[in-house]
Amino acid sequence: MLKTKKLLPKKLAANPVMVAMQEAAVNVHSANMNVLYVARDQGKKVWVALSATAGSLAAQNLRLLKNTVAAANDKSVAAWDAVEQALDTRVMPVLDKVGLAAPAQFGVDLFGKGLHRVSAQVVELTREHRLAAKRTARKAVAKKVVAKRRAAPAAKLAA
Repeated sequence: MLKTKKLLPKKLAANPVMVAMQEAAVNVHSANMNVLYVARDQGKKVWVALSATAGSLAAQNLRLLKNTVAAANDKSVAAWDAVEQALDTRVMPVLDKVGLAAPAQFGVDLFGKGLHRVSAQVVELTREHRLAAKRTARKAVAKKVVAKRRAAPAAKLAA
């Protein structure tokens, strides 16, 4: 029985109604505790099921997203091919008849000129960098020589 029997007066502890009430209270308390334990266990099961479902939904959504992106990419490639084909079949012959250079050739020529200009700048900057490095090396050597010359008379005086 409960420890509370010690706290009750002897008359009440011996009373059968009081004993029945105590047992009923103990039964209600244990039933409540069982409900709490079952709810805790069921909550854990629900949480595990939710996390598994969320993982599968995330994987499914990722798969759908990849398929959508691939389909959009295919459509854009098809549209670009259609534009290139229209350019080749309609615009290029007109430009050739008029005597204008093809846009692609014009772009290649501009790219070549820009490349030559950049190459010349790289050569010039490299040359300037080498000259600057030589100047700093000469200055460092000159400073060492001056320092040695200044240190030599001071060493003779100290001796």
